[in-house]
Amino acid sequence: MDARNFLELPRRMYGELVRGRTRVRIVDRSTAAANGPARFLLSPYRSGTTLMRYCLDSHPDLAVPPETDFIANLAEMLSDDRAMIGLADMGFSHGDVALRVGDFARSFHDAYAASKLATQWLDKSPRYAEQPDIVPRLFPDALCLVMHRHPLDQIHSMTRGLSHSPDAYGDQLAGQSLAAAGAGYWRTVTRGLMEFCDNHPSQSHVMRYEDLCDDPEGTLRGALGHLQLEWSPEVLNYHRHDHDLGREAGRVTGTIGFRKSTGGWHKWPQDAVNDAWEVVRDVASDLGYEPPAG
Repeated sequence: MDARNFLELPRRMYGELVRGRTRVRIVDRSTAAANGPARFLLSPYRSGTTLMRYCLDSHPDLAVPPETDFIANLAEMLSDDRAMIGLADMGFSHGDVALRVGDFARSFHDAYAASKLATQWLDKSPRYAEQPDIVPRLFPDALCLVMHRHPLDQIHSMTRGLSHSPDAYGDQLAGQSLAAAGAGYWRTVTRGLMEFCDNHPSQSHVMRYEDLCDDPEGTLRGALGHLQLEWSPEVLNYHRHDHDLGREAGRVTGTIGFRKSTGGWHKWPQDAVNDAWEVVRDVASDLGYEPPAG
């Protein structure tokens, strides 16, 4: 067991035993209906979304659950030809099916928000960043935050310092280094998110993990404004609030403030740094990220 995995258990125990894990009471759907648009945080894995989630989940009007993932599975039905033909034979158009699937997915979030005494909800599952177009298909009114992180920092975190091959990399690992595979994943997902923002400018608000840490109030004010929510200083005091813990438990649990996690990739072999940067160079530059020195 590596050091990171060894430390993960006590961090989870701290979150669940010391801080206490909220036991969610889901209310009946008939009493749960959010009166606003669907809201999403779209970002690759390990890009600071858990910290952002805790901040937003501290807003008195907003409930942000742990990673959900289920919406991607529901959306797969829209690409199932046999299912769509069967529904068309019943008189349902593709667009109508998409809206009904969205309503079904929304019902779970509405119930969750009501159980947290919130009127609105936001989903921050990184899986949806890999296929962002499912969001407006199912939720035409959706408001989305899109969050970026320095590619080498994201790769370092996702691969645990180039010691772990995430399932999300899939076939990108074939015939290339882990650093290059991670760079390919970051580039693919990030380019997809940039195109999504270009296609849905009024529904998208772009920010960077680094800006959240350097200027938390300014970054969160911009995010809440886009989400059509009033400013609340409680989003800066996320550590004072109880948050439901999911698979990401332990990553931010116990953290106070906005200390930036960056530069771990400086420990990589120089060849790995060069391999990764060669893949991400153009997209990283478009986002204002500078090439590594050396």
